[in-house]
Amino acid sequence: MAADWMMTVASAGGSALAGAVATDVWSAARDGLGKLFGRGGGHRAELARRWADETAVTIEEADDRLTAAEREAQTWQQRLADLLEEFPEAVEELREWAELVRKRLPTAQQSFVNTFVARDSSTQYNAPGGSMAIHHHQPGGGPAK
Repeated sequence: MAADWMMTVASAGGSALAGAVATDVWSAARDGLGKLFGRGGGHRAELARRWADETAVTIEEADDRLTAAEREAQTWQQRLADLLEEFPEAVEELREWAELVRKRLPTAQQSFVNTFVARDSSTQYNAPGGSMAIHHHQPGGGPAK
């Protein structure tokens, strides 16, 4: 299982990539991703670029692009966390790539890029662009007081 710091950086990277779809930043984001995965060899770099292209098609063709982007960001979060488990020395390169992509995004896509971190057995609820109702119940089924 990836460490918290790996998941934080991987989450930022996944969100940045999903946010870059259909923007002027896409090509640079895709190429940067290939470079990151290239640590595992040329085949993995090409595989990452192919996955990125599939991500773009999935988001662009979706009826609900926001939901599709959120799903793809989560997929990339796991891929990037796996990459960092294998190559932990790539953390700064990934962090810099994600920040550069995020800064270059149009304002509308920048709001999509969110990083949420919960630590130390905490509970976190996030609803960027949406809403949720949270009801806490005591053990045994009654509402919390």
